[in-house]
Amino acid sequence: MASLGFSPAAPPVFNEEGYHIWEVVNSDVEPALLRANPTVAQIRHYVDERTKRHKAMSCIQNCLSDVIFTRIMACETPKQAWDKLKEEFQGTERTR
Repeated sequence: MASLGFSPAAPPVFNEEGYHIWEVVNSDVEPALLRANPTVAQIRHYVDERTKRHKAMSCIQNCLSDVIFTRIMACETPKQAWDKLKEEFQGTERTR
């Protein structure tokens, strides 16, 4: 049978260019809520932090197979998803 020339996209790879997104994986801290009458700079910072969290979670979810994705579906933050994947595939310090 002839090859159809289809190859799946490579999963995202950590490199220095994407670190601004991946830094949220190391921290489970929600950005502080905006106070009444925020400045434009405060709004931009808040939106930027929320966007980083969504991008990181999207990268993690998009590079998983359906079977593995179901294991992190309930995770609400990138850190929770990353920690769950590490536990599943690397084990914990106690099990090594």
